[in-house]
Amino acid sequence: MLNSFLRSLVLLGLLTGLFIQCKKNLEPVTPATLRDSTQLSNVTDVAAIVTATLTEFTEGEILQFGFVWSDQHESPTVADQRLDMGRPKGDLPLPFNHLLVDLLPNTTYHVRIFVESPRGTFYGPVTTFRTQSTPSGVLTKLAQVLTDSLRGRDFGYSFAIYEKGTLVASSGGGFQSRAVEAAGAIPATIDSKMQIASMTKTITAMAFFRLAAQKNIKATDPILNYLPPTWPKGPNLNRITFRDLLTHRSGITGFADHCTNGSYVENVWSGLKSLTEKGIKESNHGNYCYQNVNFGLFRVLIPSLLGYTFTGQDDTDEAATQQMYLSYLQSTFFTKAGIPAQHLLTNSPQRPTLGYDYPYSGTFGFNPGSFEATVGAYGFYLSAQEAGRLYAQAFSTPDESLLTQAMKDSILTKGYGTYSTITPYGRFSYHDGWWYIRSGGVKAKGFRSLWMKCPNDVTVVLFTNALRDGDHLFPLRSERYLDIVSFVLWAYTEARAPARNGRSDAETNFHKYLEYPEPH
Repeated sequence: MLNSFLRSLVLLGLLTGLFIQCKKNLEPVTPATLRDSTQLSNVTDVAAIVTATLTEFTEGEILQFGFVWSDQHESPTVADQRLDMGRPKGDLPLPFNHLLVDLLPNTTYHVRIFVESPRGTFYGPVTTFRTQSTPSGVLTKLAQVLTDSLRGRDFGYSFAIYEKGTLVASSGGGFQSRAVEAAGAIPATIDSKMQIASMTKTITAMAFFRLAAQKNIKATDPILNYLPPTWPKGPNLNRITFRDLLTHRSGITGFADHCTNGSYVENVWSGLKSLTEKGIKESNHGNYCYQNVNFGLFRVLIPSLLGYTFTGQDDTDEAATQQMYLSYLQSTFFTKAGIPAQHLLTNSPQRPTLGYDYPYSGTFGFNPGSFEATVGAYGFYLSAQEAGRLYAQAFSTPDESLLTQAMKDSILTKGYGTYSTITPYGRFSYHDGWWYIRSGGVKAKGFRSLWMKCPNDVTVVLFTNALRDGDHLFPLRSERYLDIVSFVLWAYTEARAPARNGRSDAETNFHKYLEYPEPH
């Protein structure tokens, strides 16, 4: 018995020593040294600025560094939220900072820096902070700022503000039709249908992703095989992918070979056909160049993805693809958002919304007419309430009847039919619209529109039916904003940070936040 007990003790000792040795071998031979100073500032309910200085690192060459953060894990890693800042461009000590956005209100977060080297990934000490609660009455204040700015300015406007899927504020003013018109003076309201112009591009992107998921098609797939077989294919057309079209990086530069809004004739069937025959320059492919035709082509591509068989007869194929495109969007989006099919692509003959100049000259307005032949990049008529309901349901609610969460994330974060900007109050995703006519020395008349997803699942839609003299943009401008996008960014900030002693908390021109500030 004694011998057996001694053998057991020896075996236990050997196993214990082996376990200790194995555990010891898991630890690095040379302890990692990563010293930093991490601080938080400007913490709001949805954003915070994190600042750090990497003062010492002894584990070899720095291949990548940045921040990691989490509201779930007290010691966040690169598997959590992360920001990569690349290789350092200078010697230590290395100061850097970043605005964390898309945070949740009244939530505790843990953040630290990370450094990747050939020896592994190393982390600094954790800093913990808590976001603020969302201030009460922000959306009421936002509606008031918009109303105070737009009311009594002698142009038609309407706006709708949605929180998640609920309409929380709205207003309208001015006239959708003036007294000189055959329809007479008609007040503009949130139910006035206006030409949303390039806001249509987001809806077209939504349609592609819904259909692509059903057909197992990737955004990186080439478009070549989905174009009409009888269309001539010009140089390098085989290089264009769906993603290229959705991000204006196809290389298409229009008939005039410049990066501005293409003409109306480029987006009719014959125009699309001519541009595919023209092809693209290899040097232009992959470069950003805003062209309506990029989205106009989806009026042909979406029916093709649906299985349409092209006949080779232009008139037949043009009419059929127009109807298939519209029918797909109606059944997939508009009907589900409670938007009636009537007058989706044409101005109401009884109660039209017309475009005017600003200041108003007293002349007849501009009727954009029908967009059945060019829809895709632009063309839908919606009211502010309808548009707000559609974009809010698509992007600001957990509802997946229009888009899955993965589709929402792709469209909003990768710029598929959208733009984004980040301010101290968080991330804003949007698409604006611009439609006008101008001939000779006559002032431009038209429309400026915008949908915008704001932090905390707030959606703002704003329509105006007048363009200011000179640059033909949104009627109002100031030192704080130049056009409709920066105007709404300014209004949102005013609602969040009201003026003190006659001065606002943010003394910047919000147009400077925009990566692509030109009208779309």
